[in-house]
Amino acid sequence: MKRIAIAGILTECNDFTSALITEADFERVELLRGDQMFERTDGVVGGTLTELAKHAEFVPVPLLFTSTIPGGALTDQCYKTFHDEIIERLKAAGSVDGVLLLLHGAAVSVSVADIEGELLESARKVVGSEIPIMVTLDLHAHITEKMVTLSTALFGWETYPHMDSFTTGARAADLMVRTLNKEVNPVQVMARVPVLTSAINASTERPGPFFDLMKKAKKWEHEGKCLSSSVFLVHPYVDRPEMGSGALFVTDNDPQSAAKMAREIAQEYWDRRQEFEPEVWKAEAAIHDAIKNQTGRSVLTEVADTCGGGSAGDCVAVLRALLDIDVNTKAIYPVVSPNAAAIAIKAGVGSEVNLQVGAEVDKKWGAPVSIKGTVLNVSDGHFTYQGGVWDGASGRMGATAVVRVGGIDIVIATFPTYEWRDEQYLSMGLNPSNYQLIVVKNPMNYFMTYSPIANNFYVIDSPGPTPATCKALTYVQRERPFFPFDSDIPGDTVKLYGAVNQN
Repeated sequence: MKRIAIAGILTECNDFTSALITEADFERVELLRGDQMFERTDGVVGGTLTELAKHAEFVPVPLLFTSTIPGGALTDQCYKTFHDEIIERLKAAGSVDGVLLLLHGAAVSVSVADIEGELLESARKVVGSEIPIMVTLDLHAHITEKMVTLSTALFGWETYPHMDSFTTGARAADLMVRTLNKEVNPVQVMARVPVLTSAINASTERPGPFFDLMKKAKKWEHEGKCLSSSVFLVHPYVDRPEMGSGALFVTDNDPQSAAKMAREIAQEYWDRRQEFEPEVWKAEAAIHDAIKNQTGRSVLTEVADTCGGGSAGDCVAVLRALLDIDVNTKAIYPVVSPNAAAIAIKAGVGSEVNLQVGAEVDKKWGAPVSIKGTVLNVSDGHFTYQGGVWDGASGRMGATAVVRVGGIDIVIATFPTYEWRDEQYLSMGLNPSNYQLIVVKNPMNYFMTYSPIANNFYVIDSPGPTPATCKALTYVQRERPFFPFDSDIPGDTVKLYGAVNQN
């Protein structure tokens, strides 16, 4: 029998928000210890366990898996607690034949710049250098040299919007089986270029530069030229040294081929860097255009306040513009504002309330807005995700109220939650198809959700820790030069690391 340890800490961090991630945030979303992991039949855990179950001689050894929605950096205590528990459980498990780590790739703590790399290092000290360690990652991972050196193979998710965490877990488990059965000898090479861009033009589901790069990499994989291919658009909202985007290839003991393919994808990434920068609108201009010059429904994405990218969800630039321009336009708007939610809930449905909304959790991106409206609905904020990374899992906005101001329905939540589709709106009894203006706070999923019912889409340029262009951010640790601050960089911009050194 071959024993495979499975563990993970999965979240995405943001160095430009002050709202740190604590143990309570993981406990609120997903914290599975030992055999509790067998309860997960979907997501990356489910994919891993399902694939291993196909092989009677492989026994999963579940340690600990925890995930939460993105936020700021983890507190050092939070990271230490979960890191130490995973390592202690790995030691207590005794002899294992392989390790599967289910991670993100863009997680940091206040003091640790590379959580994934450090966890790999700690696991290696327990199991030694010969035991294979496979790692699943978000395709927005920051791939460090330590991660590549200490792992046997890294697997990035293949889709954005993210729909393949299950199959990525299965792919990693499959290669673990093949490796331990001596069918293959995986080696990997990462090629990185100094490009930091938002994810707006990084869909794998509709034409664009990232679509083309992923299609090319996967074509080579499906033709058998490699064991696995991953294309990474680094999460640009962490501020850490040597961040960049690129590609990683795993081959069967052929580092030169891995290096050649990785370099080709990375070079094309650099050559097409300008295509990743989005067209943006100021909030006022977008609202005027949507109301006066367009027909049908319009979607405004306040991308700078993306909870799925680490924002607190309490920026209110678009809400302020809506209130100033035309309060009678039928619009729907989400915001995190714990105090406002509590006041509205205490007042009760049907009550008129005066509230200060927004800028409660992360106050650096603007002032709150004053509203006077009617409480339309209240709830405990529970909903169920219908797809994506947390498919079937419960989402928790905390105590939530809907307050109507003229034609604008404002969903006021206590906690930020990842936007997959329109689950949050529907859970509060609101159907987005009933509104002329639909405001969302994510850079990509909105198109998948609303393209069947909306005619017009606007990416808003507004203050917040997850802006549409990285030019709006001030990096300290990520050294220059890098795009988009430096459009042209002399010399070879591709850096290779892994099984082959750069020539």
